[in-house]
Amino acid sequence: MSTINEHPEVLFYSRIRRSPYFYASRRHGVQKYSFYNHMYHPRHYSDPVEEYWQLLNGVTLWDVGVERQVEITGPDAFTFTNMLVPRDLTKCEVGQCKYVFVTSAEGGILNDPVLLRLEENRFWLSLADSDILLWAQGVALNSGLDVQIGEPDVGPLQVQGPKSKDVMVDLFGESIVDIPYYFMRPYDLDGMDVIVSRTGYTGELGYEIYLQNASRDGVKLWEAVVEAGGPGGSILDYEWGHSPIERRIPPLVAIPTTAGTGSE
Repeated sequence: MSTINEHPEVLFYSRIRRSPYFYASRRHGVQKYSFYNHMYHPRHYSDPVEEYWQLLNGVTLWDVGVERQVEITGPDAFTFTNMLVPRDLTKCEVGQCKYVFVTSAEGGILNDPVLLRLEENRFWLSLADSDILLWAQGVALNSGLDVQIGEPDVGPLQVQGPKSKDVMVDLFGESIVDIPYYFMRPYDLDGMDVIVSRTGYTGELGYEIYLQNASRDGVKLWEAVVEAGGPGGSILDYEWGHSPIERRIPPLVAIPTTAGTGSE
């Protein structure tokens, strides 16, 4: 009788996408991956308990390139996006973010992304784990609205923890501390176009860095963040970790009107 292999290996496969930070994160000791949005997701670098305490007491750097972006543009982008999600986006300013749901025809939750309103008629949905790009394109097909929906070359990183502000100030300057919670601001970082938002799902102080042209500049941004902070500009000045914490809602089990998020 054959025995069960308790620790089977998973091969790297060309049909599973690698994030813009894949090779950079490997150099920093990633041990395990999961699969999320058809991508490899770095999950463990060291002891998970140690990583948790680093999140609470220091600063953690996350490769969250698996948070794939759906970009909605065009003359009717606001009207379409306001139809796609149950929150009232008339109360979402340009430069503001919102935690939203994308729902099925029956009202169940398909995805719970963070929405970023970059311009009057330009939105990103920073996705949890499901194929919302295809869903949004399908909804748009017979909507009669003039919109373009696609996936931009954008890769997010998260910098989370009570010392994240020190690292971000070192990278972007003091203006970073003026970004309100769930708002964002564009920056040029050594020729890299980024959007920085005061978002994250840890419950700690933190930021997300949305890198544009991510397939070109991913490794460059990762190394810039690693080197940031402290008098010597060294990663060693901080307690760095790579937290594996994840937030998910099982699909089609919750109705937004009863989920306690409100409509605003």
